[in-house]
Amino acid sequence: MRRQSHVVGLLAATILLAACGGTSAPPAETVPIPPALQGVYDQAKSEPVLTWYSSQEPALNDAVVAAFTRQYPGVKVESLRLATGPLGVRYAQERAAGAVTAGLVTLADPNFVDQGLSAGWFERFDKTALPDLARLPDRFFADGVATTGVNVLGIGYNTSEVQDPPRTWEDALAPEYEGKILLGDPRNVPSYVALARVLNEKVAPDFLERLVAQQPTVVDSMVPGTQQLAAGEAALAFPDVLSVTKPLADKGAPIDFVVPEPTTGVEFASMISAGSASPNAARLLYDFLFTDAGQQAFNASTGASPIGAVGETAALPAGYVDPAIRELPAVRADLLARLGLG
Repeated sequence: MRRQSHVVGLLAATILLAACGGTSAPPAETVPIPPALQGVYDQAKSEPVLTWYSSQEPALNDAVVAAFTRQYPGVKVESLRLATGPLGVRYAQERAAGAVTAGLVTLADPNFVDQGLSAGWFERFDKTALPDLARLPDRFFADGVATTGVNVLGIGYNTSEVQDPPRTWEDALAPEYEGKILLGDPRNVPSYVALARVLNEKVAPDFLERLVAQQPTVVDSMVPGTQQLAAGEAALAFPDVLSVTKPLADKGAPIDFVVPEPTTGVEFASMISAGSASPNAARLLYDFLFTDAGQQAFNASTGASPIGAVGETAALPAGYVDPAIRELPAVRADLLARLGLG
């Protein structure tokens, strides 16, 4: 009876809020506009809509735009989301045609970034050019390119199948997991190759061969792979990320996620397009991404912040290793051969 009264009370309060035009969740608190950006803001309000190309999850892109709009009312922003590969191709094709559609670009492909810098597609500037960039460690910034968030790689596991989850990578090679592992295909995702390199160089020189002996099932992508894991088709799945496992777990799927160390991750980089129609709006959004509100919106509770834990975001694990994507071509063939995928 007490619980029923409590529910009725909550319902009445909700109806009262709706009648008064209120909401149950107040908007996030904004902070004063940095003096160094006041002039930029004033000019940005008269610019065309800024288009932000981002390969981050659509809901997180939307959260960034909403928080940014609260901070900088009157500045018009819209986001377009594609996966990193198609997004890079689209941007490059537009540039080749002489168009600068996106004023800001965020994706996870260092080779595309290098191509763009060489072609003059992106603005180069020092970290001191914008006030909130000072928070970013030097390792995550160079030539106007800033790491905005990291999806750390780990192991997804089925909680119905696994009572004591692996705490180390070696644990995943235990006999009980033979034939019960889903392995993301490293031929499709550079960061998977980066993890293979970490396992080979920092865990054990024969780790990959012993992983093959576990007879894993190779899956094209860990998005459907994690769905297979949730359906009970395997006990473990890796390399997985929290941004894929958590939404399923939140819906009741019997899965969870652990991060053995050492590990690496998918690093999102942001760049300002040179020659866009909304350069001031692009600078504002770029800088905003490195405020507490921007980091929380972009990474939420599933990504790690390169400036350290902010709100619900995670700090990078102590054993996090730079994926060094640019170095992978020299070792890729050997790593794939060790995995029997050459």
